[in-house]
Amino acid sequence: MMLLTATAFAEEVAAPEESAASNDEPYIYTSEDFKYTIACPIKPLAVVRNPWQEPEKRGEMLVFANEGWNIQYAYLIQVNAFDNANVPDFNTADKAVLDDYLEKLKENGFGLAELVSITAQNKGVYAVTAETIEVVNKETGELEGEFVADRQDIYTFFRTPAGRCVSVQLRSVNLDKEFLDTYRYGVASFKDNSADDKKADKKSKKDKKSKKDKKDKK
Repeated sequence: MMLLTATAFAEEVAAPEESAASNDEPYIYTSEDFKYTIACPIKPLAVVRNPWQEPEKRGEMLVFANEGWNIQYAYLIQVNAFDNANVPDFNTADKAVLDDYLEKLKENGFGLAELVSITAQNKGVYAVTAETIEVVNKETGELEGEFVADRQDIYTFFRTPAGRCVSVQLRSVNLDKEFLDTYRYGVASFKDNSADDKKADKKSKKDKKSKKDKKDKK
């Protein structure tokens, strides 16, 4: 079970008709391309590989509800979401170091950023994009104005036991408690399958070597 707080960060709006955040049984999605498993509210209607403009990002978008090109409900999962060397260890870093990291997130587009427990053994960062965005003149540093974002997205950043730097983003027109709880459950269910693949690869190589040795003896 998730140990995250249960606070809604946006006004309640109508849920997409095709979404099924209230279903009792989640759909377990496994990505063969990016080696992970996650619990979803329903089977994705579409899976979009690498939906970002930045080519270095790796992951996919699981779409649960949409109106044409307008995505109403989706998870965006990135398996190399942050630079491991430049981000403190969420489990062991000093409080002052973590506080500084969270403040920097707030200075770069997030209205809220806090340390949370993903599981009993692993911590991560829960962040919500800002509702009001300030426009600052880069040359003068002066505030030129501000605008209200058309939506707020939620991110959870964490490292897997295998060391991958993961982000699970919730994009939804509805951020009431039911949708947030479903998302949090999905984050807690995230399983990094890359370690299993490495073990299977080692076993396969070992078996091939054993067969080769037996053949050579003959």
